[in-house]
Amino acid sequence: MTDIKVLDDRLPPDQLGEGAFWDGEAGALYWVDIERYVVHRYYVETAAHQSWKLSKHVSFAYPQDGHLILCLADGVYRFDPETGIETPIAVLNLPNDYRLNDGKLDPFGRLWLGTINTSEDPAETAALYVLRGDVLEEVESGYVNANGKAWSPDGKVMYHADTDRGTIWQYDYDGETGTVTGKRVLVKIPEGNPDGLCTDQNGNIIAAMYGDGCLKVYSFRGDEKAQIDLPVSNPTSCVLVGSNLYVTTAYDGLTEEERKQAPDAGRVFVARYPLPNDG
Repeated sequence: MTDIKVLDDRLPPDQLGEGAFWDGEAGALYWVDIERYVVHRYYVETAAHQSWKLSKHVSFAYPQDGHLILCLADGVYRFDPETGIETPIAVLNLPNDYRLNDGKLDPFGRLWLGTINTSEDPAETAALYVLRGDVLEEVESGYVNANGKAWSPDGKVMYHADTDRGTIWQYDYDGETGTVTGKRVLVKIPEGNPDGLCTDQNGNIIAAMYGDGCLKVYSFRGDEKAQIDLPVSNPTSCVLVGSNLYVTTAYDGLTEEERKQAPDAGRVFVARYPLPNDG
C-alpha cells in the first residue's frame, strides 16, 4: 500500500483543484480551484497558507518577480497579490463554451496551455498553445480536452494528455525553439481519463486519472509500471518534489452521497514516491 495522506486537512476542499506547481526557491506549493476562481499557496515547512480570489476561471498559476502569472479563462494575466489587479499579457478571443485549461512550464521556462470545450457535446476543436512574448501561439488543434503536459528529464520529449479521448500523446521537443514535431501516441487508455501529468527522474510518466481514483505510472515506451490508488475518485494534477508526489483532486460532479463516502474529495494529497521496488 502506497503511503498517501492529506496534505493539510485544515484547508477547505476544492471543487475543481488543478495546476499543481512547485516553487523550489520558496518551498511553496501552488494550485488552483478552477470553478471557485481561487489560487492557493502553501509553504510545506511551516504549513502557512494563503489564497486569492480572482475574477474568472483560473487553471494555473506560478510566481514571477513578486507577482503571479495566471492562466485565466480567456488568457494569461499578471496578478499583483498586494492590489488584486489582473493585468492582461495575452488574451484569446475564444468562442462560447471554450476556456483555457491546464497550463505547464517547460524545462526552459515557456508557458504551455490548452483549451477545453465545456459544452455537453464537445467536438475535436480544442487546441494547444505556447506563450511567446505577449502572444499565445496556437501550436496544434484537433483535441477534445487539451489537458496535462510534461517533459522527459532531458527536455527532448513532450507529453500531452487529451482527457476525453483517453490518450497521452508524445512529441519530439526542441528546447531552443519550443517547437514540437513527430506527434504519436504514447498510450491509449481504454475507458480512462488521463488529466495532469508529470515525470520522474527515470523518465516515467505519472498521470492523474480523473474519475478513476488513481494515478498511473507509464514508462517512456508506454508500458504501465504501477498504479497509485487514492481514497477519492477525481485526481486532477500532480507534481513530484523529491520523494513527495503532490496530487490535487476535485469534488466537482459528485453527488451528496458520493461526497459523504469520500469526505476528502477535493483535498490535496501527498504520496511517497518512488513506489516500493520501483527504483
